[in-house]
Parts: sequence; structure tokens; C-alpha cells
Amino acid sequence: MRQDREHPLYHLDAETRKIAPAELTLVATYIWVDDELKALQAQGFKLPQKQKHQKATLAELLTLAIFLFLQGQDLAKGYLAAKTTLKAYFPSLPHLSRFYRVLQKAQRLLAHLAIRLSGGKGLLQVVDLKPIPLAHGHRIHGLDLPEAAVGVGPLGAFAGYVLMPVMNERGLFFRWALLPGNARETWGRELLGDLPAVLGDRGFRWVQGVKTPPYRVRGGRVVETGWKRWMGKVRNWIETRFSVMVRSLGLHRIEARSYWGLVARVNLILLVHNLIRSRVLLRMAGVEL
Repeated sequence: MRQDREHPLYHLDAETRKIAPAELTLVATYIWVDDELKALQAQGFKLPQKQKHQKATLAELLTLAIFLFLQGQDLAKGYLAAKTTLKAYFPSLPHLSRFYRVLQKAQRLLAHLAIRLSGGKGLLQVVDLKPIPLAHGHRIHGLDLPEAAVGVGPLGAFAGYVLMPVMNERGLFFRWALLPGNARETWGRELLGDLPAVLGDRGFRWVQGVKTPPYRVRGGRVVETGWKRWMGKVRNWIETRFSVMVRSLGLHRIEARSYWGLVARVNLILLVHNLIRSRVLLRMAGVEL
């Protein structure tokens, strides 16, 4: 089994013959979500209250949201299709707007589950910035969300936010912050204050405690930082994780109309990423020991 293909669907498709990979993924996801919610309740964690006339359970709705991301589907289109194609599994799905409200109310829970999967900080951390554009072109002037700002990303000017996540050496995100689109690396120094051995790109050279590659100052003088060759390879890991979240989990196509809706969607993407990277579903399905 190839270890570089970490997504559960690759392995479930190769290892299962009698059960469809999607069905096995859905069942494994529900078992994991239900067990985690029961464990949190036993520890005194306050779960979001059930909304009025809500028939589907929180575990069912979170399972469906995670499953849609695992399938690479758009959240809205996938949810509307699931009301028909997955009716046997979810017979009482609410309206799409109510589904969004449940996710928004559960944004703190989603972050907590992602952090539990990560295992917390490690011996080595990597940090970087990732733009989350919500508008391009002339639309950047009409975007009106709290703290949104115009910044410059790989595709030019955009309006929106910047995600600053911190990844441990296991490739799991355990801490992050949403900053305005024009944020600089120094704006997230409080996020890194207590972390040992943090690697970043040259933009983090003004953040105390972050190791960066050598950089030039005015006059052409090169400032050495003690950067080793292996550090560059490790720092590039976070670029790979960003590619997974953009290509497979839709980090680049978030359509949020409220700030807390955006936070919930980002937390959900980070949770699904950590779920894939930790290979929990593969172990639950019996594909890996």
C-alpha cells in the first residue's frame, strides 16, 4: 500500500470488495464523530444546543459535512444531493440554511476536534500564511465582513482573510488564526510566543523565536540565521498541506456571507485535513493497524 496516498478513499477503494468505499467511509466517519462527541460530553464539554424542530442529530450533521469534504464535493451542492442520494442514512435532514446554522454554532467544537486529532505541539513547528480570498477584481470593493481587508496573493489583489496555521512535525495543524487579508507575519507573533523550534519563511524574520532562511538587507549584505539545509525541506511540508486543503478540500472556494460562517468553514476544513493526515478512518475501517 502506497503511504504517499493518504486519503482514505484510495485505501478503502483498494482494500474493500463487498462494501462500496463511500459507504464504508461514511460509516467509519459517523462512528468516529459519535464516539468523540460522547467522550467530550463525559468530560464536561458543552455541545451546541439542538435547534428548534431539529430532527437530525449533531453527530449526523457533522458526519455529513465531513463526508462531503472527503468526497471532494461542494458543501451546498453535496448537501442538497445528499437529501436524495443518502436518504437511507440521513432520513431527517433539515433545510440547507439550518444546516449552515448548525455548523456555525459548532465552530468551536470543530476546532476542538481538530486540535484533539493533532496531538498538540511537537518538537518542531512550521508556520506560514495562506490567503483566503472571498472576492477578486471589482468585487473587492463590495465585500463587507468584519476585519476583511484587501491584500495581495499568488493570483493578485483579493479581498478577504489570511490563515496563519501552525503545523507540528507530524503534519497536523494544532493552532491557527484568521487575520485580515493585508496582514503581515508579525501580526501573529502572539500565536507563536510559547512554541519551541518554529520554522518559517523570510517574512517571519522579524518574529522572535522563528528560524528563517538567510536574508538580504539594504546594501546587499546577507544576514546568516543558522539555517540548515534540512530545514528547507521540513518547512516545505506546510506548502504540501496547503495544496491538499486547496485542491481537495476547497479552501480557495469558501463562499461565506458572515464572519462566523467563514470561521466554521475554515475549522471544518482543518478538521477534515487532520482526520485524513492522522489516518484515523483507515484504522477504524481495519485497513491499517
